[in-house]
Amino acid sequence: MQPVTRKIFYTILVISCTAFAGFIFMNGKSKTEFPALKERTGVLAQDPEWPTTQKNVANLLAQLKTKPDDTKTMLLLAKEFMQEARVTGNYSYYNKTALDLTNDALRLQPKNLDAICYQSMIYLSQHRFAEGKDVAMKGMEINPYNAFIYGLLVDANVELGDYDAAVKMADKMNSIRPDLRSYSRISYLREIFGDVPGSMEAVKMAVDAGYPGREDTEWARMVWAHLYEDSNQLDKALEQYNMALAERPNYPFALAGLGRIAKYNKDYPSAIQYYEKARVIMSDASFYEELIDVYQLNNQPDKAKECAQVTLNALLSDNIAANTDKNSGHYSDRDIANLYLILGNTDKAFEHAQTEHNRRPLNIDANETMAWVLYQQSKYAEAAPYVTAMLRTNIQKPEYLVKAGIIMEANGQTAAGKVLIDKGLSLKPYMDEALVKTAQSVNFKK
Repeated sequence: MQPVTRKIFYTILVISCTAFAGFIFMNGKSKTEFPALKERTGVLAQDPEWPTTQKNVANLLAQLKTKPDDTKTMLLLAKEFMQEARVTGNYSYYNKTALDLTNDALRLQPKNLDAICYQSMIYLSQHRFAEGKDVAMKGMEINPYNAFIYGLLVDANVELGDYDAAVKMADKMNSIRPDLRSYSRISYLREIFGDVPGSMEAVKMAVDAGYPGREDTEWARMVWAHLYEDSNQLDKALEQYNMALAERPNYPFALAGLGRIAKYNKDYPSAIQYYEKARVIMSDASFYEELIDVYQLNNQPDKAKECAQVTLNALLSDNIAANTDKNSGHYSDRDIANLYLILGNTDKAFEHAQTEHNRRPLNIDANETMAWVLYQQSKYAEAAPYVTAMLRTNIQKPEYLVKAGIIMEANGQTAAGKVLIDKGLSLKPYMDEALVKTAQSVNFKK
């Protein structure tokens, strides 16, 4: 399974908006219920920011108990706790309570712009992209000069596959407030449209605009490193991962980056150690997904299968929660489809890939998943239209180029397929070994 190279983290790109809650309004009257801030353990408990977070939350809870209808306090509390979700990876717990609090603030003040922003951001985090966009549009009507709103609209349009609209929103955002958040979005859009050098330039500007060691700055650095990985520049990627760890010790995404570098160098035991350390710090699904690859490469198929099943069960649980109560969990159908492919269940993979595609038919990532699932089912002709859709922005992501080339060859477009395969492998010759073997078998089958 390929690593997640560019996942939009809404809380990092919009620092002023993060959330947690514990307040319920019923029939116009308030009923106080204050969930506890979850204790951190291990390395996270030693983070120098942790005491400050605890103090801030305690103060805000005390204020809210005194003034239970104070929306400003509600949203400040929301900000503290959604950032905590980002640091710990416990989105299921914090998104639900954050949304409860934000909705209560909106009942009291329907045009509260911060609350509208928070609600949109939480919807996007839950992969409720269309709803997130609708809410952000309401915010734009209230204040058409707010950079934060345009950032949310960039994110929503990207996820829905309306990339031209996303560019317009990014231009508007940058014209109002050029900073880490706007530069990060510009970088992503340039990558989507195949301008990798321009994407690197923009994300460097994002890192330079940030404060070293802050989570948002170091996440932008992770994006920069990923771009180096996808450009056959492992030495520069390694430099960025080590720099992130120097600025923010034990940053789990940087540890995972070192794991990928070790995997590319075929040092699988070291890669496993890095991923295991990262997942202990933060239970992020991407760490488990990457561990599956390394266990397979390290001749531990039972561990790989076990890891895949555990990860699948967790994502299915979140998905069920989202479908049962849309304020809970988040939609994970694309990740679930990829995990079912690993477990050899192409029918289930197709079911979830189709659900994801139906949710956002124009998104290139959703089309990539559909194309690859159909290829695995030997439905080459059916996969072809999805290949066209996934390449329509001229994206240069190496794995996408290779998969597209493989599918094109299967449909008789041998020359065109070979061009894409050769280009993808030249950009990233150390990509997923199973994918490389498939590409090479196609490349030499003359």
